[in-house]
Amino acid sequence: MSADTPSRQVAALVPAWQSADFIQATLDCLSAQTYANLRVIVSVDLCDDGTHAVCLAHARRDPRFQVVQQTQRLGYVGNCNFLLGQSEADYVLFAFHDDILAPDYIATLASELDRRPEAVMAFTDVQLTHVDGRQEHWVFKELEGMSDRVQRALTVLRGDNMWWVPNRGLFRLQAARGINGLKTHDAGEFSVDWPWLFHMSMLGEFVRVPRTLCFKYYKPGSLSRSWAFSLRQHHEVRAACMRELWNSCLTTEEKLRITGPLANAMIQNMPKPEPAPAA
Repeated sequence: MSADTPSRQVAALVPAWQSADFIQATLDCLSAQTYANLRVIVSVDLCDDGTHAVCLAHARRDPRFQVVQQTQRLGYVGNCNFLLGQSEADYVLFAFHDDILAPDYIATLASELDRRPEAVMAFTDVQLTHVDGRQEHWVFKELEGMSDRVQRALTVLRGDNMWWVPNRGLFRLQAARGINGLKTHDAGEFSVDWPWLFHMSMLGEFVRVPRTLCFKYYKPGSLSRSWAFSLRQHHEVRAACMRELWNSCLTTEEKLRITGPLANAMIQNMPKPEPAPAA
C-alpha cells in the first residue's frame, strides 16, 4: 500500500465477560495502538460484575470505542459471532479480555495483510503467563511459506503443534463471515477455535511475524482452564472439523486427501460408549 493510499479500517473485537478485575489493561493497550484507522467494539456478555461499567467508563475517554451490553447470555461463541456481525472493517481481530497487545501489534499485522493479498491471517508469537507466574513462549511456524491449502489444513489438524496461536491474529473480515464465524459442536465450546482456524487455513495463507507482540494472562476463571480435555471432547471437535471440511470451497479430491487422516484420527481417539443404564 502506497503512502497516498488510505489505510484499511481495522476493528478490534472484544468479547468480554466477568472481567471487571482485569479488563482495564486490555482496553488500555488497545487505546495505545499506533495504527490510526482503528475502531474497538466491546460486547459485554450478561454477567454479574462491573465489566460493563469499566468498559463504558473507558469508552467515554476514547471515542473510538463502542460498548454493547448483552441482556441475554450469549456464551463465548455467540459473543464472538455477534461482534463479527457488528463490524464493517476490512481487517479484524479478537482482542480477548485477558490479552495485552504491544502498541505496534495491529500496525505490524495490517502491514503484512496489505502486502500479502494471498493471506487471510497474520499473527505474532505469544507469551503466556500462568496464574502461578510460570511463563511459556508460544510459536507456530509450521505454516511458514506453505501455499498449498491441503497441506495447510493438514498441518492445522495435526494437533501436536501450537495451532491455536493464530487465533489472536488479524484476519480479513469477509473470509470469516464467508464461513459463518465460529460454531459450537456436540462438546459445547471446547476448542471451537480449532475448526474455525482449520477452515480459515483453507481460504488463504497464514503469515507469521516472528516477534512476541501478544501477551496472554491466564486468569482463575479462564474458559479453557475449565475443560476436561477428554477423548469425547477431542472426538467431537474433530467431527466439527470434518463438517467444516465438507462445507469448504475445496475440490472433492482435495477434501478426500484430508478426510482420510482426519477420519483415522477420529477412529483412534474414539471415546468408549457409555454403559447402558441398569434395567
